[in-house]
Amino acid sequence: MILVAGGAGFIGSHLVDALMTDKYEVRVADDFSKGREENLVQHKGKPNFELRDADFTKPGDCKNVMKDVDVIYLLASKIGGIGYFHKYPAYILDENNKILSGLFNAARNSDVDRMVYVSSSMVFERANIFPTPETAIEEVPMPITSYGFSKLIGERYCNAFADEYGLKYTIVRPFNCVGPRESPEEEPGMAHVIPDLVKKIMHGDYPLEIYGDGMQARCFTDVEDTAEAFVLVMKKKRAENEDFNIGNPQETQIKDLAKMLWGVCSRKEPFKLKHLPPFKHDVKRRVPDITKAKKLLGWEPRIPLKETLKKYADWYRESKD
Repeated sequence: MILVAGGAGFIGSHLVDALMTDKYEVRVADDFSKGREENLVQHKGKPNFELRDADFTKPGDCKNVMKDVDVIYLLASKIGGIGYFHKYPAYILDENNKILSGLFNAARNSDVDRMVYVSSSMVFERANIFPTPETAIEEVPMPITSYGFSKLIGERYCNAFADEYGLKYTIVRPFNCVGPRESPEEEPGMAHVIPDLVKKIMHGDYPLEIYGDGMQARCFTDVEDTAEAFVLVMKKKRAENEDFNIGNPQETQIKDLAKMLWGVCSRKEPFKLKHLPPFKHDVKRRVPDITKAKKLLGWEPRIPLKETLKKYADWYRESKD
């Protein structure tokens, strides 16, 4: 049995799709604070699929979902865009620590074979090595944001529970994952950049507002590519007690991303930006070195960014119809 904690959310539901395609027995547990049952409707009623409501800040709920579980994917987390990080730093840190403690302790008290911990590229928010390899985690300064720091704490949980209790793990760090099922929020900046921009563009905003000078560089990765990598780390014995950067090493500046989305969303006006003041902790550059994933997993991204953006725009348009 594979437990996907947070499996009704954006990345989690795509991971469930990939696991179900491979005929695994899958249990999804979620508190549905951001995850949606509709993301999993295609699997309901199948004999190898189970859906449970669970609050992972409660140790009892963590224990209850652990029966007969061989592998856990820990995606459950309080997450959002850069505005969310700035608005709720204490809440993010406190809730994510409760989730980590509950699930790691439940796992070590069960017969779990491996914890696949979904960390974040935000652990590298202060990186000065580009592209950034996995080994940089020991060299770069600690993250400033509570979200980045909470994800780094999760990586330390992996190391500590392996050392003391023998709980095997794999750490995966997705870089700017993109795709259908990630909805924008009402307040700009509370969601990730692509949902935020697509909402503005399709709602007729003009000129298009972005935060900062638009020179921030990100490496956007299709969620299907990301899910494929997550499944591979479970299948590969060599991935035990290892960490992997999972991302597209191709850099895209936010101003160029906005222009691409303008075309993908079929806006007719001349492209024009309005620059808002940047957030205090806005990372200027984040680029993964994926050499390790290529070598040990045989994985690299295959879906071009423009195709990913079109998929997202089509999904957003249909979701609003």
